[in-house]
Amino acid sequence: MSSNGSKRARAGACATCRTRKRRCIPTIIGEACQLCNSLSIPCTLSVARHPTTVSKPDGRIEPSPGPHQPPAALEGPLGVLASREVCVELVQIYFRFIHDIPHTIFHEPSFLRRLNDGTASTIHIYAMCALAARFSNNPIFDRTPPCDRGKPFATEAVRLCQPHLISPSLEMVQAFLLVGYYFSGEGNVDGKHIYVGLARLHAERLSLSDNPSAVYQEEYRRGWLSIHVASHWSAWDMAMEPMRLPDGPDFLPKIDDATFRTVSAELLNVTHVQDASRCDMWAQMARTLGIYAKVNTLMRQLSRNMISFDDYCLQAAKLEALLDQWAENLPPKLTWGFDNLMLLAGQRLGQIYLAMHIGFFHFRQMLFFPFLDSRAARNAGPDRAAKCKDSAAVVSSILQYSKNVKNCELEYFIYGHIAVVSSCVHLHTLLFSDDYRELSMVRQRLVSNFQYLMTVKSYWPIVEHYTTHLRTFQNFCRDSMSDPFVLDNWMARFLTEHSSHLAERQPVPSKPLESGIVTASIERRSGSSNVTPAPLPSIEFLMNHETEVVEETHPGEELTQQDDLARLLHNQDMTGEALVNSALSWLLDGGYETNQTTPT
Repeated sequence: MSSNGSKRARAGACATCRTRKRRCIPTIIGEACQLCNSLSIPCTLSVARHPTTVSKPDGRIEPSPGPHQPPAALEGPLGVLASREVCVELVQIYFRFIHDIPHTIFHEPSFLRRLNDGTASTIHIYAMCALAARFSNNPIFDRTPPCDRGKPFATEAVRLCQPHLISPSLEMVQAFLLVGYYFSGEGNVDGKHIYVGLARLHAERLSLSDNPSAVYQEEYRRGWLSIHVASHWSAWDMAMEPMRLPDGPDFLPKIDDATFRTVSAELLNVTHVQDASRCDMWAQMARTLGIYAKVNTLMRQLSRNMISFDDYCLQAAKLEALLDQWAENLPPKLTWGFDNLMLLAGQRLGQIYLAMHIGFFHFRQMLFFPFLDSRAARNAGPDRAAKCKDSAAVVSSILQYSKNVKNCELEYFIYGHIAVVSSCVHLHTLLFSDDYRELSMVRQRLVSNFQYLMTVKSYWPIVEHYTTHLRTFQNFCRDSMSDPFVLDNWMARFLTEHSSHLAERQPVPSKPLESGIVTASIERRSGSSNVTPAPLPSIEFLMNHETEVVEETHPGEELTQQDDLARLLHNQDMTGEALVNSALSWLLDGGYETNQTTPT
């Protein structure tokens, strides 16, 4: 005790912890303490020690172990999972497979520099690891299913968030978003909604004037945009109207996506916005969310009989025009096309490019989905059912591209929901089309979608929920004599509330189809064994020329069942219904019964 009766500060504590009389706990990576990291302020632990560095073979610089460097394996619930080696690996996987797909909240060069310096936020590191661990090939995870690997990291990230619930900062905005996305992948709707809401509340207490640096200001803008995206999906999932993004130019990215991903903090500035060849895909995506919100609202109104089908047709035409206008206003290098994809993939922007376009085509397949209803035949307008099918086909192509083109993986759970909607549209063709060429193409697209779903299901628990919904819908198509594509309340919730738990669908209270049409259409498929599948420019090309496009192996090896599933495509003795049943058995049961017989 000192003469004035106060406790003597613990030896080795930083200046901030001594002032606040707090225990000084070093971070898991480097020498800064957890308190200073959480407050985003310099820590005297790192300032005073100036650790020497060691050059790594890949050019990365690591601080050499100092006297206060944490051990390779920390005590506590994470154990060896919290080693520096594992955390660095998982953070790099996070930036490879997660960041810039569902959200864009970090300036990657700055974060990786802080990671190497030992000053990165511990909460961020753990939350990133929680999202990325499922994609790791590290032997430390060999006995843990991919879906479960992130749980210890998420638990620790949530614990570390608690003391900062009422201390607004950009760091906590980012942390809450990361935890919210983790809960979303687990199917925890309430957890996702609450943490995204916390991120928004913190963001509302901040402003661009809080920090003049270009990195802070752009992360602030992109944080707001990511909140906007997450809030929309969260609100739709809970049958709520999403909140609008605050008005004004301060809430959209101003720095080109390619520049923001690569340029160092010292060279980063908003003048990059003037670059004529800019790739502002996140800003472009933001302009479609308001349209999609109107699509969802319109579908719910139709499903609850708040508007007539004719009214839906009129409003759908206006929303279609808005979507078309968005596509027409894209810069030439961002329009949908294979050449643009390969160009941007070479710049490590292929993921964002595919994410932008799969969103657009998903919005279109949703907008036109009600025209698959038999009542649409009475509409004198253009064939919007065909537009729905065209959009669903492009969704399947994009998912196949994401699997086969280097640096383009879209193995995030929300695309599993989009694949399920696309598959429902393909089921319509399988049930009602008489065109054998079209049937051969749609069988291929369905198998491709199921292969994709099988991959993402191994990583994200929520995807099994999506496939269970698809099985429910498929069973209804098989067993009901009423039109399964009528947009009743169940169907609207199935399409818009991807995480909701739905009761069994009741018979559709609308004009039924002619007796036996579903059964008859399935029986007609049994005669298609001698039809040669028509060439498919996107999916078939990639399946047949995979070695020309793929240049690296994904961290999660392909499941062997996918090869067996693909063989179903070539079994032309199998009816369309049997094909779907077999594929869904793969997804839900993990295997295919070889003794299945073709239904008659």
